[in-house]
Amino acid sequence: MGLIFILISSAGINGLLMPASAKGVMTYYSTSSGNEAIFYNPAIFKMDEGGYNFTFYYTKIYASMRNMNLGIGRRLNDFDLGISIMNYDYGMIEARPDYPTEDSTGFYTGSDFYLGFCVAKNISTNGRIGIKAKYIYENLYVYSGATLGFDFSLAYINGFSGLSAGATNLGGTIKIANEEVNLPAKLSLGYYRIIKKFTISCDIHYLVNTNSFETSLAGEIKLTDNFETGLSINYRDQIYPGFYLGMRTRNLTIKYGASIYPYNLGMINTIGIGFSF
Repeated sequence: MGLIFILISSAGINGLLMPASAKGVMTYYSTSSGNEAIFYNPAIFKMDEGGYNFTFYYTKIYASMRNMNLGIGRRLNDFDLGISIMNYDYGMIEARPDYPTEDSTGFYTGSDFYLGFCVAKNISTNGRIGIKAKYIYENLYVYSGATLGFDFSLAYINGFSGLSAGATNLGGTIKIANEEVNLPAKLSLGYYRIIKKFTISCDIHYLVNTNSFETSLAGEIKLTDNFETGLSINYRDQIYPGFYLGMRTRNLTIKYGASIYPYNLGMINTIGIGFSF
Protein backbone atom coordinates (compact mmCIF):
# COMPACT_ATOMS: atom_id res chain seq x y z
CA MET A 1 0.00 0.00 0.00
CA GLY A 2 3.03 2.28 0.39
CA LEU A 3 3.43 2.69 -3.37
CA ILE A 4 -0.27 3.47 -3.76
CA PHE A 5 0.06 6.25 -1.17
CA ILE A 6 2.95 7.75 -3.15
CA LEU A 7 0.84 7.64 -6.31
CA ILE A 8 -2.02 9.47 -4.64
CA SER A 9 0.06 12.10 -2.84
CA SER A 10 2.03 12.90 -6.01
CA ALA A 11 -1.15 13.93 -7.81
CA GLY A 12 -4.15 14.31 -5.48
CA ILE A 13 -6.30 16.32 -7.92
CA ASN A 14 -3.65 19.04 -7.91
CA GLY A 15 -4.70 20.04 -11.41
CA LEU A 16 -7.50 22.02 -9.75
CA LEU A 17 -4.86 24.32 -8.22
CA MET A 18 -2.74 24.82 -11.35
CA PRO A 19 -3.16 27.77 -13.76
CA ALA A 20 -6.04 27.05 -16.13
CA SER A 21 -5.47 30.07 -18.38
CA ALA A 22 -3.19 33.03 -19.05
CA LYS A 23 -4.60 34.97 -16.07
CA GLY A 24 -3.83 31.96 -13.87
CA VAL A 25 -0.37 33.40 -13.11
CA MET A 26 -1.89 36.76 -12.12
CA THR A 27 -4.73 37.80 -9.80
CA TYR A 28 -7.08 35.40 -11.52
CA TYR A 29 -9.84 35.55 -8.92
CA SER A 30 -10.42 39.29 -9.14
CA THR A 31 -9.47 40.20 -12.72
CA SER A 32 -10.28 37.26 -15.04
CA SER A 33 -13.02 38.16 -17.50
CA GLY A 34 -15.27 36.60 -20.13
CA ASN A 35 -15.34 32.83 -20.19
CA GLU A 36 -11.86 32.75 -18.62
CA ALA A 37 -13.62 33.51 -15.32
CA ILE A 38 -15.50 30.18 -15.57
CA PHE A 39 -12.33 28.44 -14.38
CA TYR A 40 -11.91 30.59 -11.26
CA ASN A 41 -14.77 32.83 -10.15
CA PRO A 42 -18.31 32.19 -11.46
CA ALA A 43 -19.74 35.50 -10.18
CA ILE A 44 -17.52 37.64 -12.46
CA PHE A 45 -18.19 35.41 -15.48
CA LYS A 46 -20.08 37.71 -17.85
CA MET A 47 -20.70 37.55 -21.60
CA ASP A 48 -21.81 40.09 -24.18
CA GLU A 49 -25.35 40.03 -25.52
CA GLY A 50 -25.96 37.36 -28.17
CA GLY A 51 -23.50 35.03 -29.83
CA TYR A 52 -21.05 32.48 -28.49
CA ASN A 53 -17.47 32.72 -27.25
CA PHE A 54 -14.96 29.85 -27.41
CA THR A 55 -11.53 30.08 -25.80
CA PHE A 56 -8.84 27.40 -25.80
CA TYR A 57 -5.81 27.46 -23.47
CA TYR A 58 -2.69 25.33 -23.64
CA THR A 59 -0.21 25.31 -20.75
CA LYS A 60 3.23 23.72 -20.90
CA ILE A 61 4.51 22.92 -17.45
CA TYR A 62 7.41 20.69 -16.43
CA ALA A 63 8.81 17.91 -18.65
CA SER A 64 5.76 16.15 -20.16
CA MET A 65 3.22 17.84 -17.84
CA ARG A 66 0.66 19.94 -19.68
CA ASN A 67 -2.79 21.42 -19.30
CA MET A 68 -5.41 21.89 -22.04
CA ASN A 69 -8.64 23.75 -21.27
CA LEU A 70 -11.67 24.95 -23.19
CA GLY A 71 -14.17 27.61 -22.09
CA ILE A 72 -17.52 28.17 -23.84
CA GLY A 73 -19.82 31.05 -22.92
CA ARG A 74 -23.10 32.59 -23.99
CA ARG A 75 -25.56 35.11 -22.57
CA LEU A 76 -29.19 33.97 -22.57
CA ASN A 77 -31.73 36.55 -21.41
CA ASP A 78 -30.53 37.62 -17.94
CA PHE A 79 -28.23 34.64 -17.40
CA ASP A 80 -24.61 34.05 -18.35
CA LEU A 81 -24.12 30.37 -19.14
CA GLY A 82 -20.76 28.65 -19.49
CA ILE A 83 -19.09 25.28 -19.92
CA SER A 84 -15.49 24.51 -18.97
CA ILE A 85 -13.58 21.43 -20.09
CA MET A 86 -10.19 20.87 -18.46
CA ASN A 87 -7.60 18.16 -18.94
CA TYR A 88 -4.48 18.08 -16.78
CA ASP A 89 -1.86 15.57 -17.93
CA TYR A 90 0.78 14.68 -15.33
CA GLY A 91 2.90 13.03 -18.03
CA MET A 92 5.34 10.28 -17.13
CA ILE A 93 5.76 10.11 -13.35
CA GLU A 94 8.63 8.24 -11.72
CA ALA A 95 7.41 5.91 -9.00
CA ARG A 96 9.47 5.46 -5.84
CA PRO A 97 8.87 3.34 -2.73
CA ASP A 98 7.90 5.13 0.48
CA TYR A 99 11.31 4.78 2.13
CA PRO A 100 14.48 6.86 1.58
CA THR A 101 16.15 5.62 -1.59
CA GLU A 102 17.25 6.75 -5.02
CA ASP A 103 15.86 3.56 -6.55
CA SER A 104 12.97 3.83 -8.97
CA THR A 105 10.25 1.25 -9.37
CA GLY A 106 9.41 2.43 -12.89
CA PHE A 107 7.11 5.03 -14.41
CA TYR A 108 3.36 5.54 -14.56
CA THR A 109 0.97 8.07 -16.06
CA GLY A 110 -1.74 10.19 -14.51
CA SER A 111 -4.35 12.72 -15.58
CA ASP A 112 -7.26 14.77 -14.27
CA PHE A 113 -10.41 15.61 -16.24
CA TYR A 114 -12.97 18.23 -15.25
CA LEU A 115 -16.29 19.13 -16.87
CA GLY A 116 -18.00 22.19 -15.41
CA PHE A 117 -21.31 23.99 -15.92
CA CYS A 118 -21.53 27.61 -14.78
CA VAL A 119 -24.38 30.10 -14.42
CA ALA A 120 -24.11 33.73 -13.29
CA LYS A 121 -26.62 36.56 -12.94
CA ASN A 122 -26.97 40.14 -11.74
CA ILE A 123 -28.82 40.36 -8.42
CA SER A 124 -28.68 44.14 -8.19
CA THR A 125 -27.28 47.09 -10.13
CA ASN A 126 -23.72 46.22 -9.06
CA GLY A 127 -24.13 42.81 -7.43
CA ARG A 128 -23.63 39.41 -9.08
CA ILE A 129 -23.91 35.78 -8.05
CA GLY A 130 -22.43 32.73 -9.71
CA ILE A 131 -22.34 28.97 -9.18
CA LYS A 132 -20.51 26.21 -10.96
CA ALA A 133 -21.02 22.45 -10.74
CA LYS A 134 -18.27 20.17 -12.03
CA TYR A 135 -17.58 16.52 -12.64
CA ILE A 136 -14.05 15.55 -11.59
CA TYR A 137 -12.28 12.39 -12.73
CA GLU A 138 -8.73 11.31 -11.87
CA ASN A 139 -6.71 8.46 -13.31
CA LEU A 140 -3.44 7.28 -11.73
CA TYR A 141 -1.59 4.23 -13.01
CA VAL A 142 -4.35 1.57 -13.21
CA TYR A 143 -6.57 3.29 -10.62
CA SER A 144 -9.31 5.85 -11.14
CA GLY A 145 -12.04 7.68 -9.27
CA ALA A 146 -14.64 10.41 -9.77
CA THR A 147 -16.72 12.85 -7.76
CA LEU A 148 -18.70 16.09 -8.02
CA GLY A 149 -17.56 19.52 -6.89
CA PHE A 150 -19.02 23.02 -6.65
CA ASP A 151 -17.84 26.64 -6.83
CA PHE A 152 -19.86 29.56 -5.47
CA SER A 153 -19.13 33.29 -5.36
CA LEU A 154 -20.60 36.76 -4.94
CA ALA A 155 -19.29 39.97 -6.48
CA TYR A 156 -19.83 43.72 -6.26
CA ILE A 157 -18.62 45.55 -9.38
CA ASN A 158 -18.90 49.21 -10.37
CA GLY A 159 -17.14 51.21 -13.06
CA PHE A 160 -13.87 51.58 -11.14
CA SER A 161 -13.52 48.64 -8.77
CA GLY A 162 -14.67 45.17 -7.93
CA LEU A 163 -14.82 42.97 -4.84
CA SER A 164 -15.62 39.27 -4.91
CA ALA A 165 -15.61 36.40 -2.43
CA GLY A 166 -16.44 32.75 -2.61
CA ALA A 167 -15.48 29.11 -2.23
CA THR A 168 -14.17 26.65 -4.81
CA ASN A 169 -13.73 22.88 -4.96
CA LEU A 170 -16.45 22.15 -2.46
CA GLY A 171 -17.72 18.59 -2.52
CA GLY A 172 -16.81 15.03 -1.85
CA THR A 173 -13.70 12.91 -2.12
CA ILE A 174 -12.10 10.79 -4.80
CA LYS A 175 -11.27 7.21 -3.87
CA ILE A 176 -8.17 5.74 -5.51
CA ALA A 177 -7.37 2.13 -4.59
CA ASN A 178 -9.36 2.46 -1.33
CA GLU A 179 -7.49 5.66 -0.41
CA GLU A 180 -9.66 8.78 -0.20
CA VAL A 181 -8.44 12.18 -1.41
CA ASN A 182 -10.34 15.35 -0.52
CA LEU A 183 -10.95 18.01 -3.14
CA PRO A 184 -8.60 20.97 -2.53
CA ALA A 185 -11.27 23.27 -1.06
CA LYS A 186 -10.38 26.95 -1.14
CA LEU A 187 -11.90 30.19 0.20
CA SER A 188 -11.03 33.27 -1.87
CA LEU A 189 -11.26 37.04 -1.69
CA GLY A 190 -10.37 39.32 -4.61
CA TYR A 191 -10.29 43.08 -5.16
CA TYR A 192 -9.28 45.36 -8.02
CA ARG A 193 -9.18 49.11 -8.56
CA ILE A 194 -8.93 50.94 -11.89
CA ILE A 195 -6.96 54.21 -11.90
CA LYS A 196 -7.02 55.67 -15.39
CA LYS A 197 -5.15 53.11 -17.56
CA PHE A 198 -3.85 51.14 -14.58
CA THR A 199 -5.49 48.29 -12.69
CA ILE A 200 -4.20 47.27 -9.27
CA SER A 201 -5.51 44.00 -7.84
CA CYS A 202 -5.04 41.56 -4.99
CA ASP A 203 -6.21 37.99 -4.33
CA ILE A 204 -6.09 36.08 -1.04
CA HIS A 205 -6.84 32.35 -0.86
CA TYR A 206 -7.18 30.07 2.14
CA LEU A 207 -6.58 26.39 1.38
CA VAL A 208 -8.80 24.48 3.76
CA ASN A 209 -7.13 21.07 3.56
CA THR A 210 -3.61 22.33 4.25
CA ASN A 211 -4.54 25.28 6.50
CA SER A 212 -2.36 27.58 4.39
CA PHE A 213 -2.67 30.86 2.51
CA GLU A 214 -1.83 31.93 -1.04
CA THR A 215 -1.73 35.55 -2.22
CA SER A 216 -1.21 37.52 -5.42
CA LEU A 217 -0.63 41.23 -6.04
CA ALA A 218 -0.73 42.50 -9.62
CA GLY A 219 -0.53 45.65 -11.69
CA GLU A 220 -1.83 45.91 -15.25
CA ILE A 221 -1.76 48.70 -17.82
CA LYS A 222 -4.05 49.13 -20.79
CA LEU A 223 -1.76 50.49 -23.49
CA THR A 224 -4.54 50.75 -26.09
CA ASP A 225 -8.16 49.65 -26.34
CA ASN A 226 -6.92 46.34 -27.77
CA PHE A 227 -3.67 45.74 -25.91
CA GLU A 228 -2.88 45.19 -22.22
CA THR A 229 -0.05 43.77 -20.16
CA GLY A 230 0.78 43.21 -16.50
CA LEU A 231 3.09 41.83 -13.83
CA SER A 232 2.35 40.05 -10.58
CA ILE A 233 4.06 38.91 -7.41
CA ASN A 234 2.58 35.69 -6.05
CA TYR A 235 3.06 33.58 -2.95
CA ARG A 236 2.46 29.82 -2.87
CA ASP A 237 4.84 28.36 -0.30
CA GLN A 238 7.40 30.65 -1.91
CA ILE A 239 7.40 33.95 -3.81
CA TYR A 240 7.31 33.81 -7.60
CA PRO A 241 6.59 36.30 -10.43
CA GLY A 242 3.94 36.28 -13.16
CA PHE A 243 3.62 38.01 -16.53
CA TYR A 244 0.51 38.60 -18.67
CA LEU A 245 -0.11 39.90 -22.18
CA GLY A 246 -3.50 40.28 -23.86
CA MET A 247 -4.59 41.40 -27.33
CA ARG A 248 -8.13 41.57 -28.65
CA THR A 249 -10.17 42.64 -31.61
CA ARG A 250 -13.93 42.52 -32.02
CA ASN A 251 -14.08 38.75 -32.58
CA LEU A 252 -10.59 37.49 -31.69
CA THR A 253 -8.68 37.36 -28.40
CA ILE A 254 -5.11 36.19 -27.82
CA LYS A 255 -3.67 35.88 -24.31
CA TYR A 256 -0.28 34.79 -22.97
CA GLY A 257 0.82 34.15 -19.41
CA ALA A 258 4.17 33.02 -17.99
CA SER A 259 5.60 32.36 -14.56
CA ILE A 260 8.63 30.87 -12.85
CA TYR A 261 6.52 28.50 -10.79
CA PRO A 262 7.35 27.04 -7.36
CA TYR A 263 7.80 23.33 -6.54
CA ASN A 264 10.73 23.16 -8.98
CA LEU A 265 8.34 23.23 -11.95
CA GLY A 266 10.41 25.88 -13.71
CA MET A 267 8.97 28.15 -16.38
CA ILE A 268 5.25 27.75 -17.06
CA ASN A 269 3.90 29.16 -20.34
CA THR A 270 0.21 29.51 -21.24
CA ILE A 271 -1.21 30.59 -24.59
CA GLY A 272 -4.89 31.16 -25.24
CA ILE A 273 -6.95 32.03 -28.30
CA GLY A 274 -10.65 32.93 -28.29
CA PHE A 275 -13.33 33.47 -30.92
CA SER A 276 -16.67 35.24 -30.70
CA PHE A 277 -19.48 34.83 -33.23
